[in-house]
Amino acid sequence: MSDYYVLDGELTRIGFVAAHRVGGKVHGRFTTFEGAFRVDGAASTGWLTVQLDSVDTGNPRRDAQLRQDFFGTSTYPAMTFVATTVVQTGPQRLDVTGDLTIRGATHPITIPFTLTETPNELRLQTSHTLNRHTWNANWNRLTTALIHPNVALDLAITAIHHADHEHTQSEHA
Repeated sequence: MSDYYVLDGELTRIGFVAAHRVGGKVHGRFTTFEGAFRVDGAASTGWLTVQLDSVDTGNPRRDAQLRQDFFGTSTYPAMTFVATTVVQTGPQRLDVTGDLTIRGATHPITIPFTLTETPNELRLQTSHTLNRHTWNANWNRLTTALIHPNVALDLAITAIHHADHEHTQSEHA
């Protein structure tokens, strides 16, 4: 029997850290997202959708540039992740493999998570690096050269056990 969990938007943080090659780091987060997980041993699955317009780095001008020039939100409003494989690698460790779509480009990625579990909630945490060039998240040659291609994802996901999963699943099928 499988268990179904839905992201808790109040307790979940989807953040990132990008570094300039000449110093300085930009910390940001996304404030609008949704997702769910079905936990069923080796057949576990999940999905996450992040609205890229919700990017917040604490600098409105930079956020507008990220939306327009890096994410292209008028054409690609969301970033999605669909988990295809979940492998337990230790007592509280999981490797989640799936397809990450940014700017219309989909590539497989494996993200290692630390898992904390209670009867009613799952907490997944990671800091994982990805190369933004893989998804063409660049503005121009200058920013491609000045901003390091590796971006650290900072994820602290809390999902609450959800008894009525039929309704939630049909919304995202």
